[in-house]
Amino acid sequence: MKNKLVIAAITLLYVSSIFGQDSSIPDSVRAMIERSQAGTQFEETARMQINVQFGIFLESLSGNATRKNQIESKLIEVLSERAKLSAEVSSGKSSPEELKTISNHAYLREKLAPLLNSVELSVLDRQTDGPSNAQLKQDYAAELARSAGSLSNERQSLVLDILVKHARMSANDSPNPSELSIDDLVAQQNRMLMHAHQELQTLFTSNEMQLINIFMNQLQVNLYRLGSMDPDHTDL
Repeated sequence: MKNKLVIAAITLLYVSSIFGQDSSIPDSVRAMIERSQAGTQFEETARMQINVQFGIFLESLSGNATRKNQIESKLIEVLSERAKLSAEVSSGKSSPEELKTISNHAYLREKLAPLLNSVELSVLDRQTDGPSNAQLKQDYAAELARSAGSLSNERQSLVLDILVKHARMSANDSPNPSELSIDDLVAQQNRMLMHAHQELQTLFTSNEMQLINIFMNQLQVNLYRLGSMDPDHTDL
């Protein structure tokens, strides 16, 4: 609901800026001007939304400026598409169902996922409506297979179930992500991993935990790379 209100408010600013112009301009000229300005206006709308809603996500991006610009451009592309369709819904040119389809988290995530690593996806999820359990498991599954691939599929599935459970609990108990710094988010996620680790110790043998510890420590290292903490330090 909050995200929809942000989009609606920004779209209203866009519509006002277009139709609040001099009424003496002929309709044909006005239409041509509006078409030429539309792309820029929708992009401006998207940039406004990014500044309001996705600041922490953009701060979390790793790599060089080219990579960050590529990700930001894709984000602007998706949000511009939303803004354009929102304006079309307001004018009766498109249906609310079409807008709903591209306004949900899954659509944004699908567009950005090929460009992001698992940690950046986690930050994106916290900035929006959040991922499904299946998406969370998918994010962790590849690293688990690399670190603890000798565990049976059933035991790996149990690790993922426990991790997702604690990720949900942490999200429910946490403040709004926009109120937290990157280091705060890293610390919060680290506490989640520690709580999950404590439960895993009660369910797995010592030999299994040796493999799981490798997996959990790697998740910690990925987290620390986001903030100012020492990436060589792990608590598990």
